[in-house]
Amino acid sequence: MNKEKIKDNLHEIHLELAYLRAMIENVSNQMQELRDAIGESSNKNEKLPVPQLYEHPWYKYKREQLIISGGSERDTSEKQEISLNL
Repeated sequence: MNKEKIKDNLHEIHLELAYLRAMIENVSNQMQELRDAIGESSNKNEKLPVPQLYEHPWYKYKREQLIISGGSERDTSEKQEISLNL
């Protein structure tokens, strides 16, 4: 009975391995289709463009106001602290 159980377990492992191989082959085919669709090689070492972070209009307005006014007291105190620490 022990040999039969081992044989059954080995058969299950064999089936799972075959299933995994089929899945890997499927992913490989999908990757190739994607490469063909975008017309690029997977071996290129190009930097992908990074989209700019979203900035809410209110924060953009406040930042622009700080730039126009020459900064805030907090910014100048931080600059003074930095210069004193150097």
